Amino acid sequence: MLKTPESNNLSSMEQSDDISTSDMIHAGLRIWRTLSYRRYYVIASLVVCCVLGFAYYLAAPRYYQSTAKLLINERKADELTSVGDQIANDDLMANQRDLVTSAIVVSNALANLDSEHLIDLERVPRSDWVEDLTDRLSASISRKGSFVEVRYRSLDPDAAAAVVSEVVNSYLSFVDQTHKGSAGDTIEMLDGRLKQVQTDIQDKQRQLIELRDRVGHLALGDEKEAIDPIVQRALSLNESWIEAQQQRVDLEARLAAVNSSIARGDDMRQHLMSLEETLGQQVLISSLGMSSDDLSSIRERERERLEAEREMQSLSPYLGPNNPRMLELKARIDGIDQYLTNYRTAAGQRIAGMTGNELGPMMQELLRQSIAQTLEQEKQKEAAFVAARTEAAKQSSQLVELRTCERDLVRLENLHDSLIDRLDSADIYQSQGPIQAVVVEDPLPELKPVSPRIKTVFLMSVLSGLIVGVSLAYIQDALDDRFNSPEELTAQLGVPVLTLVQRLEPLVGDGLQSLHTHMCPNASDSEAFRTLRTSLSLMTDASERILVSSAEPSDGKTTVSANLAVAFAQAGKRTLVIDADLRRPGMTTLLGLKGQAGVADILTSEEPTASIAPRHVVHTDEPRLDVIPAGLRRPNPAELLSSQEFIELLAWADSQYDQVLVDCPPVLAVSDAQIVGRLVDGAILVVRPDKNHRRLVARACESFRNTGSQVLGVVANDVSDMHGSGYGYGYGYSYHSEDEEEPLPGEASLPHDDDSRRAA
Repeated sequence: MLKTPESNNLSSMEQSDDISTSDMIHAGLRIWRTLSYRRYYVIASLVVCCVLGFAYYLAAPRYYQSTAKLLINERKADELTSVGDQIANDDLMANQRDLVTSAIVVSNALANLDSEHLIDLERVPRSDWVEDLTDRLSASISRKGSFVEVRYRSLDPDAAAAVVSEVVNSYLSFVDQTHKGSAGDTIEMLDGRLKQVQTDIQDKQRQLIELRDRVGHLALGDEKEAIDPIVQRALSLNESWIEAQQQRVDLEARLAAVNSSIARGDDMRQHLMSLEETLGQQVLISSLGMSSDDLSSIRERERERLEAEREMQSLSPYLGPNNPRMLELKARIDGIDQYLTNYRTAAGQRIAGMTGNELGPMMQELLRQSIAQTLEQEKQKEAAFVAARTEAAKQSSQLVELRTCERDLVRLENLHDSLIDRLDSADIYQSQGPIQAVVVEDPLPELKPVSPRIKTVFLMSVLSGLIVGVSLAYIQDALDDRFNSPEELTAQLGVPVLTLVQRLEPLVGDGLQSLHTHMCPNASDSEAFRTLRTSLSLMTDASERILVSSAEPSDGKTTVSANLAVAFAQAGKRTLVIDADLRRPGMTTLLGLKGQAGVADILTSEEPTASIAPRHVVHTDEPRLDVIPAGLRRPNPAELLSSQEFIELLAWADSQYDQVLVDCPPVLAVSDAQIVGRLVDGAILVVRPDKNHRRLVARACESFRNTGSQVLGVVANDVSDMHGSGYGYGYGYSYHSEDEEEPLPGEASLPHDDDSRRAA
């Protein structure tokens, strides 16, 4: 199944998170081990700081505090004396808090204080009194935002209460005077403006009366606009003149239509209805030879028929169709219908009897007469309108002046009412300012000092002691980069110290003759390796295949692994030592096996490992102890140790021997030890406390852990002087053969550092 880039990115992010979490945990554990080991610094700092804190508590002057609480309320425009549920805004409360501690309020309070309450200012120059008292004074806003708490600390409790009381009184007096002064100025200004407006109103009223008398103005009421009769007459005449013009135009259009129909020879009866609308029904009937009585009779008949139908509909739910009343109503309706039908038939015959030659000229004559009459009316109305318009224009300027005067009077009256309302509000706020401050908690002398407090001093002493102790432990840990005891080894690395190997005096001889466990097994120098053997044997986890390495070269890991192998063999275990240091084979050199075939030859052979390995085993003078030397040098030791052949070699050794020891290069020099560490049961790290830096040893342990290898413990080698120091800090070193200047291809090394070459 292929992985998408998104899944790869997600997995890499999760892996990085796991690594960072692991690093944080390891860093925390490392700090905890450091503090645990150097706990005496922390304890000493705590004791010293507590003693100093107790001395300060006994010697420090006692300060007493007094507190007053003010309730601040802001009156809105529609609120007068409410003190209850208002919540002052943040800006207002901040301003009032700053005002309480302002210089003007403090200076006024100082002026009212008695000399016996100035105990805190005895040694302060008088010019600095305000500043010094302000520094001791504090004001804060409560959580609910409506209270301001005023506090002052003094050497005397009565003086503290007196200062707070005078500061509060000074603040209240300042607020009251400020608001009253501004309200008085406002009232004076509004009163002068009101008198001027009243005078203007009186003048404007007299001017308005004079204008109305001069114009002859009429008014319909207080709430309606005044009407001028001349203007109203001109407007009416204009409307009448426009109506006459429109009527003349309609008649001319009808005449044109009739003339066109006569010219084309059309039926003229189609124009009768339109002529009825234009000329009037009476004129049209008279022209056709009918009288107005005929029309009245028809309308009366139609009315009677409608009444009969209504009565018949109202009686139908109660009376049957054969009821005498119902038959009578039906007969009346039928009679009226017959009359109307006969009348319409007679009228139609009369109209039908008229020819087109008779009907057309009649219509033309009627229309011409109507046009002449309408034109005369139009001229008369036009003359009347022109005369009225001329007369109205003469009074237009006076009417405009009248309207302007009326509007000015209304504006002045509104301004007068507004000034009266503002004066009323100003009078109220002069006695009750917009800011109301009420003392809800009076300042009282407190007999219990607020400084110093035993709890505060104790907590500060403990906190200071912890800070100083941790700082000293960290500085000491940074400066002293050596392991000073087995306990520190265990605390710093998190693994047990399996044994302590003192400095061994060199023995005369080669091979096994140079090993103390072989030459003098009962000596005290050999006891450390038997202790190491016992510690490994008593471990609960399997430890048949053990890797032996160190953080740096020359730490004695080959000497330790050789003596440990002899100790296992002396205990009756068939033991095999594999020299996996293919770069600088110390075990092979120690046993005098240089130049012989060994591990490198087995791993590069094409034969099965199980068949070729026995041929490269070297039997030593120590019973039950065999060795496979490193063999001839190869350019790719890391690749050989990570090959399948090396895994098979370990499996074969595990099946043939009770104990297998693998001597590997230093873990920080190359990656060989980490490769082998994943294939064995555990690793032993050889450490020289007087030589190795703690950070390098810790890195070595972390290198094994990061690859999944188990660190069984450390062996403290060459511990003749556990307190020796003076080695410079540095972890650069190289790991090469003594007889070569350049590393072989594929070898890895760390950069040199000048400090690593310094010796004690």
